[in-house]
Amino acid sequence: MLAWLGLCTATGCRPAPDPDDGGAREVSGAAVQADLALPAALPLVTVRPEGLSGRLVFQSDREGRDKLYILDLGSGAVTALTTGRDHRDEDASWSPDGTRVAFATTRFDSRTYGLAVTDTRTGEVLPVAGRMAFDRQPAWMPGGESLLYASERDGTQAIFRVWLDGRPRLRVSLEPERALMPEPSPDGRHLAYTRGTTGGLQIALQDMDSGVSRLLTHVPDGAARPRWSPDGRRLAYTRLRRAGTFVEVLDPASGEVASLAVAGLDELADPAWSPDGRWLVASGAAAGNLSGWDLILIGLGPDAAAYRLTTGRGDDRAPSWSPR
Repeated sequence: MLAWLGLCTATGCRPAPDPDDGGAREVSGAAVQADLALPAALPLVTVRPEGLSGRLVFQSDREGRDKLYILDLGSGAVTALTTGRDHRDEDASWSPDGTRVAFATTRFDSRTYGLAVTDTRTGEVLPVAGRMAFDRQPAWMPGGESLLYASERDGTQAIFRVWLDGRPRLRVSLEPERALMPEPSPDGRHLAYTRGTTGGLQIALQDMDSGVSRLLTHVPDGAARPRWSPDGRRLAYTRLRRAGTFVEVLDPASGEVASLAVAGLDELADPAWSPDGRWLVASGAAAGNLSGWDLILIGLGPDAAAYRLTTGRGDDRAPSWSPR
């Protein structure tokens, strides 16, 4: 399934001990990296590919504190989704129907983050009810009636579910583990997330019905911010390392892993999928210019290449691709 990238062999992946984790396998970073057949880095092309469509929402400090912006991929035009000088808006996530964006914000309380939802057609911003306790990283459940998010309301980072109709919130992640950056699968049956372990941050998978949770990665320096492909068969995530970051794509069923790096960029992070699964968009920065993150488009076909989507001052980070 990942043949278009060049993969680790079976010797680089070993099964997790529990069969109830959806077929997930723990992946040893050292073994996987030794077996990859990719070039050192994808070429960075300056001309945008033709025929792009859709919208990206992302956070940027190009006008001061972080706010949300929308990039129209067809025209290349960037417009502000949120405004205001004295607060931060971050961690944007499109609703399944493509009409709303959930995000974390300090607009309701300058001392901490809370959740909000904005209608992209009217610009109306509504708070998500409940006591704010450093609530971050919202992700929509299928159907658009509830959100998963990370919060410190129990004294440590944990994942909760909140319904927009006011039903009581529910803790989803297990106690006492540290859990953040939730990402429900497209069918809502599994939760991919970032787990704090003694070996650093790693990607984990939890069954939403049984609560059974297992690590998917066990790699040096760690991994974070998983994102499901639209068909629910692959996970892209940020692979952490002391000398920078890059993106990996994991098939949880087989344990196969592919690594993506871009020539001239020492940092590549925050991947998000296109609705058709043919593209990834990520944040990228060059060495010595880590205050200049731009959005980078990565084609996943046989002629894999990367394209710079934004330029200029400020950090453009954490993109989310509209599903429609």
